[in-house]
Amino acid sequence: MLNNKGTTLIEVIISIALISIVLVFMIRLLIDLNNEENNNEYAINNQLNRAEILRMVENDLNGNVINNISDYSTNEALIVEFAFESGKIARINATNDSFRYTASNGVVRKWTIKDGTLNFKKANVYYNQDTKAENERIYTLQIQIEINTANEKNSSTNNNLIDDIVLSYVGNTRDFSNLDLTCLGNDC
Repeated sequence: MLNNKGTTLIEVIISIALISIVLVFMIRLLIDLNNEENNNEYAINNQLNRAEILRMVENDLNGNVINNISDYSTNEALIVEFAFESGKIARINATNDSFRYTASNGVVRKWTIKDGTLNFKKANVYYNQDTKAENERIYTLQIQIEINTANEKNSSTNNNLIDDIVLSYVGNTRDFSNLDLTCLGNDC
């Protein structure tokens, strides 16, 4: 049987243990928030570039019907050509620190990637088609081009999608000939 002093001592020890657990939890939370803030800081520096790239490329792609995508990448650049039903073409030319797009109307824009490097060796392609009748199938296509920033949370082995250029397109399966496309770039 414990006396009042023993009970008080146990209560103090339990209180200290609980406070220690709460403090460790709060410190860990602050560290995680700081890391997230650093990730966002790097992403913000390229946010305008990414927004302009997405707007220009996706407007051009979705304003046309893609028949084929060809990969002409080299050791120095990711070069992707889109062939449209109209006979026009568009082209992405991406290097370590720049992204250039030639639209189907011939307009050329170039962006410089700041505070990071563009992974021009490989761009993942995600393709999904619905289950409608064969001649009515719609597919979605996404091309993900990684941008790796200088922080520890975003590298070629630990990619943070918030920095990446992810291009989206929706089309009819009957129009597109590269249904097995999964990757673009020299490392594919």
